[in-house]
Amino acid sequence: MSYVINIQDSTDMAAHCHISNGSTFSTSVKNGSHHGRHTQSSDSGLGIWEIINPYFLHQWMPYFFFGEVVFMYSVGCFFALPRLYPETVHIHQVIGTFFLYEIVVNWWFIHRTDSSFKVSEYPKEKLATGPYPFEVPEIIQQNKLVPIIQAHINTSHYPYWQWSPCLSCKWWRPPRCHHCKLCGGCILKRDHHCFFARNCIGLKNLRYFLVFLFYTCVACAFTVFHGVNFLLQFYWADMSYLDLVPMLSFLRSILGSNTTLAQVGVMVIMGYGLLALSLLSFMHFIDACFSLVVGKTGFELENNIDVKDPRSVTKKLQSVFGPHWQYAFILPTPYFLSPAIEDPYNWSYLIPPKKKNPVIQLVDP
Repeated sequence: MSYVINIQDSTDMAAHCHISNGSTFSTSVKNGSHHGRHTQSSDSGLGIWEIINPYFLHQWMPYFFFGEVVFMYSVGCFFALPRLYPETVHIHQVIGTFFLYEIVVNWWFIHRTDSSFKVSEYPKEKLATGPYPFEVPEIIQQNKLVPIIQAHINTSHYPYWQWSPCLSCKWWRPPRCHHCKLCGGCILKRDHHCFFARNCIGLKNLRYFLVFLFYTCVACAFTVFHGVNFLLQFYWADMSYLDLVPMLSFLRSILGSNTTLAQVGVMVIMGYGLLALSLLSFMHFIDACFSLVVGKTGFELENNIDVKDPRSVTKKLQSVFGPHWQYAFILPTPYFLSPAIEDPYNWSYLIPPKKKNPVIQLVDP
């Protein structure tokens, strides 16, 4: 696998990444910032979400998520549960509130925790003897983006498991550190960009993302169980199969001739929203758990990069959650109180792949 960055003219630069399976993606870069369309996978790693404008998702998905969660919590705890369990309603409300607390607090930590690479945080004793000097190549530093002849291209090779320059940040970055155009920086151990939290998932906030997904899945299962029970007890007799059609449910919720019909419409619409949230959360949680167990990031899985992590599952959990990983599922704590047992700069414990390493090629006129 190789990554080829092709400098084309004084104002525009295109990066073409050729993946070993034959797929290609491209992105347009102007004045050091990423713009344009990604047709496969890229350093920004937007994946399936690219069918919609990523900036739109980045701006509005958090509001959509919180609106759905707060609405379902309010309807469930203060409308459905009191009617379903009048004698034990407080127990169910406490359980639902605990799930809401875990979801919201972990979401906040995902949103506020910065996993970007900062030279100031790199060990000072390694600055002079690091794998690469902390100097930006002249072609990047002076922004010499001049036309070149394709037949006379000079390339500089940077193995995937060594430091390489970022054309956007104009700085060196360690292995597994990738640039995100939405966050505006290079993210250590970058997995993907989370639109729900408006932040990249990387070294320091992966723990919160996993706990967030876990409790979202549990809360969805809790809501589905009681929601179906509530629907069967109080509304099923007044429903028809046509009420399960989303558009008809929406019209009934607005134009219902009585309160019951309107409530049926709202319940069915909530059910579809809950189903979508459940499937999305469950798929992300399975993917995140698989990545943790095999010791790969989402970027490496997507691009089939060979990574072998010989550590035990316990060590891998500590590399995400810190030494006391068991407590992360009860009380979220700031990263500095329980830092991950990880080397985000050199990855010396990883077993080098037997086949040829992926190479990053920086094209230089």
